[in-house]
Amino acid sequence: MRITAAALLAALLGLSAAADRSRRIEYEDLPEVLRHDLAAHAIAAPAFVAYIDSVQADTDRRVAEGEQEHLIYYALQSSRFTGRARIEPAVSARRFVAGLPEDERKRLLEDPSYVPRAGWPPSERARVADLLNALRTEPKDARLAYFRTLVEWDRPAAAIETLYADYVRVARFLYRKEFAAGNDAARIASLYESRPHSSDTQIEAGFGVYLGLGTLHALEPALRITRVLVVGPGLDLAPRTDLTDAVDPQSYQPLAVADALLALSLASDRDLRVHSVDVNPRVVRALEAAVRGPLTIHLFAGILETRDQPLRPEYRAYVDALGAAIGEETPAPRLVTSDRHYRRSIAVRPVVARALSVERLNIVTERLVNEPPFDVAVATNVLTYFDDRQLALALANITAMLRPGGYLLHNEPRAGLVETAASLGLPLLHTRAAILGGPPARPLYDTVWLHQKSRTPY
Repeated sequence: MRITAAALLAALLGLSAAADRSRRIEYEDLPEVLRHDLAAHAIAAPAFVAYIDSVQADTDRRVAEGEQEHLIYYALQSSRFTGRARIEPAVSARRFVAGLPEDERKRLLEDPSYVPRAGWPPSERARVADLLNALRTEPKDARLAYFRTLVEWDRPAAAIETLYADYVRVARFLYRKEFAAGNDAARIASLYESRPHSSDTQIEAGFGVYLGLGTLHALEPALRITRVLVVGPGLDLAPRTDLTDAVDPQSYQPLAVADALLALSLASDRDLRVHSVDVNPRVVRALEAAVRGPLTIHLFAGILETRDQPLRPEYRAYVDALGAAIGEETPAPRLVTSDRHYRRSIAVRPVVARALSVERLNIVTERLVNEPPFDVAVATNVLTYFDDRQLALALANITAMLRPGGYLLHNEPRAGLVETAASLGLPLLHTRAAILGGPPARPLYDTVWLHQKSRTPY
């Protein structure tokens, strides 16, 4: 059946074992500066509970819609269920939107609820039909098995029409981001503040974190880190481009963080704990399953080196060494090694796997309690999904979970974040670019921001 916000809420209730470690934030938890800001938006104490309820309900909706978008990305790209040519989602979006009559195209881009009468493009519809046909038999493939729970596969005609609205939402976002926004970073960032939540993750996100931790080591050579919070670790279920589905979905970031800490001698695997929190119960379940048994991580590069897109030596060295500090290289099946994005497989040492833990938590509306504070929090490709008030609440919750003098690493360059974080007792300590590759005129890069919590009450 089709996933809904109510179904997701039921899944969340099934994760209540961690309830004694987390709770919904209350108005009294907020620093005075944040109370003042919320009051300016008519969210004073009497309205705060209703506001938090609305944020949580909206989050549930965005997570549910994000799962449907992953299904669309998978249907367009995977070769597991069809021999038809793969369709790059952004190319599909451009063809679809550009092919609409001008009045419909204008309405599509301006009205988030509008669904054009045109219907599925033929090639895309054929792929979706193949996917639904494959779901008639209970699949062994993890992605197919999961997507089977999201659609009415036993009613393909109805499912195809239902999924058309999800395809339109995908096409609208991709067209606005890739073709209508141009190079306007602020305009692109604003699209994410209301779009469905995505659980995409790639090893490239770890490079900026590695550089940030390296900077931290240089600034404080004697520092030893034992407790790390990873906000939104993600899972590579079905990214919007360069889908790799030779192995079951994986979460890279918790292991990449552990690898960086051990490689940089910032931590010891004897007492390190990397705790992840994610708003998506699917991500939580996948990480819980991964750490229960022998853990092998298969490394696939999202960015491939070409003559026109060379990799920077520093980034190449990072990829070449990734995983060496947490385990040993191990053989993988030919289906895995034949993928052009494949780099290697790492059998993670049991002591490292035991250092990982995870639970469901909405960083905007909840925080961990009855837990020792963290030395470092890592949040990449997460803060971009929040509007200004949600961002302030998320930063306040992260600050509350850090020890005095603790650090936040993120990659969100949006205007106003540095000032908001500073007002909450989390001033900026350092920032730098993490250049992965590309030609000098158009480099592929990320940004790294390092904040430090004030050592005295703020």
